[in-house]
Amino acid sequence: MINPNIPQPPHTFENNIEEKSPFILIMKIVNTLTHIFIGAVVFSAIFFVNIFGIPGSLKQHVYLCVFGYMILMSQAILTLNPYASWAKTLNYEDKKVIHWVMQFTGSALAIAGSIIRMVDVQSNFKTAHGILGIVAMLCTICSLISKIVNLFSMASRCNINLIKIAHSVLGSLALCTAYLCLCLGFNNMYRMILGDQNANLSIALGVLALMGTLASSSISTFKRILN
Repeated sequence: MINPNIPQPPHTFENNIEEKSPFILIMKIVNTLTHIFIGAVVFSAIFFVNIFGIPGSLKQHVYLCVFGYMILMSQAILTLNPYASWAKTLNYEDKKVIHWVMQFTGSALAIAGSIIRMVDVQSNFKTAHGILGIVAMLCTICSLISKIVNLFSMASRCNINLIKIAHSVLGSLALCTAYLCLCLGFNNMYRMILGDQNANLSIALGVLALMGTLASSSISTFKRILN
């Protein structure tokens, strides 16, 4: 018979069942594949602008936006993913700090990359890629503002559930439009130079990377809405 006065180990039988549940296993697989897909998409974009004679402003645009959106902002979201292996050992407060730093840095790089291209190419406002880029930049700015409001709301002990939902939705919209812009880039110049198969593969990897990145945050946002 178990003595109730003896403290039980933190890794209980119930926790062991939860960790081995099919849902947890699936989410861990999705998280691992997502990191692979993100790496493949980033490599495709960086490879393209370095191998071929790409103008300076376009190269800067690709570097800043890819590193800002695909690496830092995607990883900022994955930081709060409870199944993210690289951040799982950290406590929640540390995860939030890393999330904020990565999001702020990634947003600054992405906004700078968008502005560089808009200043250099005026016709950029007339293309689907350019219009979506502007939408992504605006959503990124609004997401940062909502995060700042969220920090002040926590300090004043206000009800911040709605602000967290708004921040999550705006950040997800920014990332969705950014990935869609990249896919349009693969569909245009990438397809003309490297062919249909490489373009289609890069687009598919971009879609899968986006879906995997937003999977956990979408579940968390849905739970907040229900609560």
